[in-house]
Amino acid sequence: MARKEQAEELLRKGLYPSQIASAMHVSVSTVIQYLRTRVGEGALRLSDIYVSFPTEKRIVLQQALERASRRGYTDSQSLEQNGLTREEAGLFKSLQLRRVLAGDMYEYISDIETTVHQMVRQTLESNFGDQESGWWRQGIPEDIRKKCATRREEDAQPCDSPFAYTDLIDLSKIISKNWGLFQDRLPRDYSINRKVFETEFVRLNTIRNSVMHPVKKRNWSEDDFQCVKDSRERFLRDEATQQPAGGDAEDRAPQP
Repeated sequence: MARKEQAEELLRKGLYPSQIASAMHVSVSTVIQYLRTRVGEGALRLSDIYVSFPTEKRIVLQQALERASRRGYTDSQSLEQNGLTREEAGLFKSLQLRRVLAGDMYEYISDIETTVHQMVRQTLESNFGDQESGWWRQGIPEDIRKKCATRREEDAQPCDSPFAYTDLIDLSKIISKNWGLFQDRLPRDYSINRKVFETEFVRLNTIRNSVMHPVKKRNWSEDDFQCVKDSRERFLRDEATQQPAGGDAEDRAPQP
């Protein structure tokens, strides 16, 4: 395994740059270079590096940056006392830019929508049949069918299927209506508690609207980012375990 790949593996195991440097017996600067290289190669996201810092470390780094902006220099001693370095403070500052998280948020939400959309249709078709009189009319509530038809009519370039116009709230309602069919298809955190599933999808939809409509300037937080990231990982991990061998590539869930 190449050193840069070792650094990536340690980051995915929950270590942040200083800890990785210690484990690999190299400098923090070297680790940061390894990680940035893996980002450039498409193996990592910048947000993966950002969230590798535990919340308490992010607070320390944020405070250090605020002091540095007032004093004109970074207090290395306070960072070292918390197991951090100036190099990490510089890295953290570059990763704090909102666009770093926003770009990944957009992709994560898209992955969730695509994965859930495919799962819902496949589940309904296998239980009610793939004809309109089956999955579409028996599995999807009438109000959602009407809403999708209206959205399709209003689209200047309409999709072939009205089902393409379902949003996260629609999908959650379809799943709730057919809970017995979907319970075993959902990630465990959701399947064991229907209320948690419904509440989280309301939150995901609110976050989605904030990210997909930036001109409305609705705020989202780091907690929102983590919520989306965690939900995506749950669905993709679950989808990977259920994907039949030899399935068509276009039917497979996006990989993390």
